[in-house]
Amino acid sequence: MPEPTHEHIYGVNKWQDFSRRVFDYMYFYPVEWFHENIVERLRGPSYPYYHRKFNPVKTIDECEIDDKVCFYEANQVYERDKRIDTIILDILFTRAARCSIYEGKLDQDTTCRKELDDLFQARCNYYQKYGEMGVPHSVIDAYMKQKHHMVYMRRHPDYDFTGIDDQRKFEQERKANMKKIRQPLH
Repeated sequence: MPEPTHEHIYGVNKWQDFSRRVFDYMYFYPVEWFHENIVERLRGPSYPYYHRKFNPVKTIDECEIDDKVCFYEANQVYERDKRIDTIILDILFTRAARCSIYEGKLDQDTTCRKELDDLFQARCNYYQKYGEMGVPHSVIDAYMKQKHHMVYMRRHPDYDFTGIDDQRKFEQERKANMKKIRQPLH
């Protein structure tokens, strides 16, 4: 077995390695230096994907009458907001369900009050914004619904739109009925 020589082992010959090094120094190293020293410093801190901030888009009430691009962008933002609100509702429902399962049927009204109130308020807000519009609806339908809702609120200021009073009354009746049920002795 021959002894290894101490010659250059990376390339076929020294001239090829020399030309590769020259090419690296001329083309790759300046680009890498510019990227590391200029671009990375000017970029700023990176945000996690779930805190992404989108560029502001005009809402449907700010669009001109014949501006189709603005209508399309507003509709895309509306659909994105609807998906986000649906995910938030799922998260709140999961929290309330986990709390109810952990605390049990009798104690959930007192210990899970915050989770249940948050879920009820989020469902009311979701229904006010997206409910009863039919399946193929757009941001224009939601805008008209919001306008009609505001007119109705102005005409009937004493009406409880959230239904929180009815919800509390129902919970009190359910709690009273649960206390009437005889529990078996262990």
